[in-house]
Amino acid sequence: MADRHPYEPVLSSKSAAFLVAISKSRQRRLIGLLYQLADNPSQIGDYSGPDDSGREVQFILVRDLLIAFWADHAVRELRIVDIEEI
Repeated sequence: MADRHPYEPVLSSKSAAFLVAISKSRQRRLIGLLYQLADNPSQIGDYSGPDDSGREVQFILVRDLLIAFWADHAVRELRIVDIEEI
């Protein structure tokens, strides 16, 4: 049986485009990192800010990646809204 995570990471189309554009080995590492974030959906980022709808988005810097996310507690999903290489 597959590992169960408290929350499922869900990528925006922009984040998915970033993921498919990187090498397979980096994809595996990034997916692992996203599941680690989903294991702690209430994690506070390095900083936060509102999105266009006023929702508070967390930003976390991990190595050379800036990941923007918010937890959708109603459906137990971690919404990954942006991934940028820094």
